[in-house]
Amino acid sequence: MADSWLGSVARATMQTYCDAVLQIPELTPHSTKQLATDIDYLINVMDALGLQPSRTLHNIVMLLKAKPEDYRQVSKGLPRRLATTVAAMRGVDY
Repeated sequence: MADSWLGSVARATMQTYCDAVLQIPELTPHSTKQLATDIDYLINVMDALGLQPSRTLHNIVMLLKAKPEDYRQVSKGLPRRLATTVAAMRGVDY
């Protein structure tokens, strides 16, 4: 029972966090790196708890870490709306 409760809380937390991240209007290069570091930390916490981080969270951090010149290639196969939103936040041509 505790495992299912923890999983439910973790999923809701990750969804709320992703929603909040995607509301950020603009990121500087420094804030992009900091946000990627923060998300990596959350992913590590989830892993330590034996929980699977959400696909959206993984996708966001991957897009945040992508070099601007590699962004289009990295975003292939990812949800278009997500890739477009993160590109706009970062000011990356997409």
